[in-house]
Amino acid sequence: MAAARARPSSGEKDIVVIPCWRRAEFLWHCLENLSRNEGIDSVHLLFRVDTGFAEDTLQVIEAFADRFTSFEIEYALPSPFRRTKPSANFLFGLLHAAVKARQFVFLVEEDIMVATDYIRWTRAVHRAAGPLFCSIPVKNPNRALELPADISGYYLSSGDSCSNGMCFDRQVLLDFVATHFNMSYLRRPKKYARRHFPTSRIGLGFVEQDGLIRRIQEESPHPIAWPCIPRAFHAGFFGARGDWKAFRGAAHEGMSLQARVQALTGTIYDPDAMRAAIDRPEFLQTCIPCELRTAPWTELRRVDVAAPQNASPVMLRRLQREH
Repeated sequence: MAAARARPSSGEKDIVVIPCWRRAEFLWHCLENLSRNEGIDSVHLLFRVDTGFAEDTLQVIEAFADRFTSFEIEYALPSPFRRTKPSANFLFGLLHAAVKARQFVFLVEEDIMVATDYIRWTRAVHRAAGPLFCSIPVKNPNRALELPADISGYYLSSGDSCSNGMCFDRQVLLDFVATHFNMSYLRRPKKYARRHFPTSRIGLGFVEQDGLIRRIQEESPHPIAWPCIPRAFHAGFFGARGDWKAFRGAAHEGMSLQARVQALTGTIYDPDAMRAAIDRPEFLQTCIPCELRTAPWTELRRVDVAAPQNASPVMLRRLQREH
């Protein structure tokens, strides 16, 4: 396995946290797109490899080692809690990065494909709209909105977070999220959500890290920034176990990593192919690809949309003042 590049000193670089487990073919495409990003040399990559990972996950990181100037691999500690095992890996990675990052902590899961201006857009929208709870570069999967086809446009919302490519100012993670990453949450997440977020409109079926973060944002005074034109999409149209038998048939169940990568190449970047491959309707809202080579832009501008859902009174007053 390739040794990690020299780790930057604390506060020197922004950090991209990449949780990964058993979908090496998605990770390959994730890193292929991330390596083409404007400003990729200005960030440090933190791979969070969860317990029970597939060995070809490390093969993919090895294959891309020479494309990244700064990265390291952390292996998750075994978790006694089955329900929150992935959540522990995600949250530990985010908070570990928050302690060391210069300013921003990005979360790019292994099945998130980012546009070439993802890092640049994220930094720009935080400058333009901050303080933000986070920015999220994908099409909002929680609300149907009529948005202008404006490459420089962004809008603000609340209560409809998702974990796809989100980015935080490190201080938000330390001030708002860190206090909820504890044994009470990890042991009994549903009970924790009911006790600590009694007025949340989010169902108790959603208590993993994205549900926890969504509840925290719902009560915070800070909004989320979204692009009018997406800067990423969620390509994970089948589950983390990688059900290639369902995708390609029984004869392809034992496909090599190279063959799986190639199969995704012909699928995840083609909207029609994705629609044909997806057999779960909820994925149709999140897995249709966007353009990953975006048009030029200079400065971002805010676009007004309908009043944010589930916004706290403090956040609503802030948005009303800005409007």
